[in-house]
Amino acid sequence: MKSILSLIILFLTFAIGQSQVDDRLTLIQNELDNLAINNQGFSENLNTNITLNEVTLANFLLAISNVHNISINVSSDLNQVKITNNFSDVSVANVLMFLCKEYHLNIEFTGDILSIKRFTAKPIDTTHPITITYNPDQESIAIDAKDNNLYEVFKNIMDTSAKNLMFTPGMENLKITSYIKSTDFDSAMDKLALANNLTLTKTKDNFYAFDVQNSNNKESLRARLKPNLSFKVLEKNSRLLEVNFVDTPIAEIIRTVGDSLDLDIFLASPLEQAGKVTLKTKTISFDNLLIKIFEPQVELTSLTNSDNPTSISSNRSNNQQTNISEPSSYTFKKEGDIYFFGTTKQLSVRKIEIITLMHRSVNLMPDPESMINGNDVRDNFVVADQGFRNQINYNNPNTSNNPNRTRNSNAQNNQDINSILDIIPEEIKHNLDFKVDFELNSIYVTGTSARIEFFKDFVKKIDKTIPVILIEVMIVEAQTTNTLEAGVSWGIGDSPETTQGNLFPTTDLTLGAQTINKIINGFSSTSVFNFGRVVPNFFTTIKAMETNGDLKIKSTPKLATLNGHRASFSNGQTSYYAIVQRNIIGTDNPQTSEIRNYFPIDAKLGLDIKPYVTGDKQVLLDINVIQSSFGQRIAEDAPPDINSRNFSSVVRMKDQDIAVLGGLEENYKNNSGSGVPFLARIPIIKWLFSKRVREGKKSKLTVFIKPTVIY
Repeated sequence: MKSILSLIILFLTFAIGQSQVDDRLTLIQNELDNLAINNQGFSENLNTNITLNEVTLANFLLAISNVHNISINVSSDLNQVKITNNFSDVSVANVLMFLCKEYHLNIEFTGDILSIKRFTAKPIDTTHPITITYNPDQESIAIDAKDNNLYEVFKNIMDTSAKNLMFTPGMENLKITSYIKSTDFDSAMDKLALANNLTLTKTKDNFYAFDVQNSNNKESLRARLKPNLSFKVLEKNSRLLEVNFVDTPIAEIIRTVGDSLDLDIFLASPLEQAGKVTLKTKTISFDNLLIKIFEPQVELTSLTNSDNPTSISSNRSNNQQTNISEPSSYTFKKEGDIYFFGTTKQLSVRKIEIITLMHRSVNLMPDPESMINGNDVRDNFVVADQGFRNQINYNNPNTSNNPNRTRNSNAQNNQDINSILDIIPEEIKHNLDFKVDFELNSIYVTGTSARIEFFKDFVKKIDKTIPVILIEVMIVEAQTTNTLEAGVSWGIGDSPETTQGNLFPTTDLTLGAQTINKIINGFSSTSVFNFGRVVPNFFTTIKAMETNGDLKIKSTPKLATLNGHRASFSNGQTSYYAIVQRNIIGTDNPQTSEIRNYFPIDAKLGLDIKPYVTGDKQVLLDINVIQSSFGQRIAEDAPPDINSRNFSSVVRMKDQDIAVLGGLEENYKNNSGSGVPFLARIPIIKWLFSKRVREGKKSKLTVFIKPTVIY
């Protein structure tokens, strides 16, 4: 095999040398042709007087120079060469070309001066060229070196990248072979050392120190490649990585990646017991990588006793209430550009963080209408609907239907949730201490960095802008009334009546006996009949009235509330009724004590809306509407009758659509009359012997609702 390789090398050397000879003779021929144009000595035939027997080559060339007037400088080493050939009928230029080819001569031309010397072939450079490409933006390097001296390779790397590489004395001529495509500089240096059986140490001042691998402690190539620890630095400034870890020790990841990113690391405790991790991703930052590695692994088996809720601070101080097991006790903390690693019990890796909410409040606010002077507005709707019975229940705290008990329950529920921490799952808050600053809308968190980052990530996901819903309401109530009252009534009073009343526009007239007698006398004087006279106490009442009414009430309130919070509107009237309590004191001489209390009762037009904005920007509305009015009282101090109309609805609609609700219509008709039997039924004449009343009433309530979502 070696002999074949030697033959190949010899053949290549001969081929390259022959190529150099051909090129040399061609150049000489061209130069001689150019000189022959201006100097005829080159084109003249060689003088036959110049003998060639036992003449040295140097003397022969000098003779040509003298005879043909050519400036020739001859090298002294040509005195050892003798010429025995005879030339005839040939030009001087051809003789010179023959001598150059025959005796391996070379001619150097300086104007018209020829310098003739032996030809020495240039040595063939068989070394592989060193190619180094460096990208300063990404700090990546590509290396192409094959069997080159270590000194030359390192010099090219340092000149191109401005990085400092060191090696121990005696390694200058060590042959280096490496072909690495563009990759991170630290990874390239590590693989360069690996491929050439060298050791690499990166000093704190960013020097790369190489040394020869100890032959007594050599590792195999497979072991040193570390196939379970593969990563690539995509962006060193932002510490962006591409990683592929397969059951890799965490300590090895922190050490290797930290060296590649040139990080400042403080180990409060060795990480050899931190465990292993498997992770593969194309893009991840180093900080997020640490969060994933040291992510809290919590198994929540039982929550805090729900029957005895406590604050977050008490939960943190009494861990016996929560059974939580945490497999890993190692964590990290970042302060500036320094990374601290250690166990969760070490103060050097604990952290205090201030988390300020940007879009929502740390205080979970109750519905704005839930408590007004200690009373729930919605209870008033029930009171208005149930009337007097529920008003009595207000004064009896032991009554099962007492609305105060509902109000107290609602108030208690609103007080149970004080801050946003109460809606965060317990496993997110485990082993963290919290303080809530309502004035700065911030949460102060104390704990390990990994858990705080885990908590911050969750808070960031729920810290979203809460939409405000502007609710435009139009409440329209239309009432139409019609009353017709007509007829004639006759009677005898206790005393004579005086004629009085109205004739226009309504007729309500009472005629006394004197006026009636005048009317009768008028009829008697114009006819043959005598109608007589009525008694002095006789009277007649004539009524002919028609009343029409058209009443339209329009209310246009505008309400605004946060998503999921209730908005209410109320407009009404309050009336009072009396409750009298009588007590008999004493037995021998009993005395009666009377206590009179007045209690309010409301009649109102009330609107209660609770909006919800869905993920597709639609709006769910929970609507309650009640309209109540006072009726008659059975006694002066009795509570009035309450007429109420109410409805509830849950609708789904798009933003700025209009919902039409209600249409509650009430119709009332009355057609009654009284009069003289039989005569009250005869047409035309019946109006003289009867009294009739016709009543009609129509009422309609309609509600228009338009929600507008505002972010």
